[in-house]
Amino acid sequence: MRITIEQLSPIVAQNLCRKITANLPEYFGLPACNEHYAMGVLDRINFAAKLGNDYVGLLCLDFPYPTTANIYWMGVMRENHRQGVGALLLLSAIKYAHRLNASTLTVETLAPKEADKNYLKTYQFYRAQGFSPLFNLKPENYDFLMVYMAKNISDAVIENENKINLRSLVQTDIQPIVEKFSRHNWVKPASTFTTYLAEQNRGERIIWLAFSQDELAGYVTLKWLSSYPSFRDQNIPEIMDLNVLPPYRKKGIGSCLLARAEHESAKKSTRCGLGVGLYGDYGQAQRLYIKRGYLPDGLGITSHYNDVVPGGRYAVDDDLVLWLTKKLV
Repeated sequence: MRITIEQLSPIVAQNLCRKITANLPEYFGLPACNEHYAMGVLDRINFAAKLGNDYVGLLCLDFPYPTTANIYWMGVMRENHRQGVGALLLLSAIKYAHRLNASTLTVETLAPKEADKNYLKTYQFYRAQGFSPLFNLKPENYDFLMVYMAKNISDAVIENENKINLRSLVQTDIQPIVEKFSRHNWVKPASTFTTYLAEQNRGERIIWLAFSQDELAGYVTLKWLSSYPSFRDQNIPEIMDLNVLPPYRKKGIGSCLLARAEHESAKKSTRCGLGVGLYGDYGQAQRLYIKRGYLPDGLGITSHYNDVVPGGRYAVDDDLVLWLTKKLV
């Protein structure tokens, strides 16, 4: 069944907030705080995710300043975790806030320093959705350290204008990705995305999926620690495995995916890098990278991450690669 997002009346939203809170005691274990948030829902803008006839997620939005939207409360029913519900709720909130001329979306959650295994997942979720940590702070009369995070809503403007939506990979995406690429005679093993998802959950990689008119159009990944020795030694994040399905090419989707990966890279590095194949199938990618300001790193080409040497014999395949870098402003 398809997940839909709708805006809720205050009372319905409050009841849903309490229902989700009761469903997730490991996240919401402070009764006084829970009631505080349930009451606060009445005065906010509320978006709900609906699966069939059931509400399965809630995001409450407020506007502490005219150009700043804030996620006051957000939760998804346990049985609907890792189904893309949170990403869809965020997208609806971003679109709503953008229409009201907000330029920034903020959120507060438990800081990684608290080492809570559940809230580490929450933190990683927001990081995967493009939020940057700003600072840690322990609120007055509160026992825990919180992290304050922000996302530039303008990052999503080009996506909205072109009806391109980006979100991170979840478990239920894997089989549809395999099937969609297969219909275009493009083999994508499920094991690849299972590995990507595990790395994403460990904070080692981020993978974004691009949707055009709600149809999967492509994806890209960002790996923080590259297997290419030069990038690894310089802590240059590697953009990897950019793929756009044939019907969606030359529509700005590849650029949109690259822009998101570059923006994320800039949070940790002044440069990002990527490798590109040398035969004809990579022609469009080569042109795209040059247009976006990528330049060869000056170290020549590699085969299976090893330098090639004059006179050597190498297969011209996906592993024969020229490495490019881009300076991030």
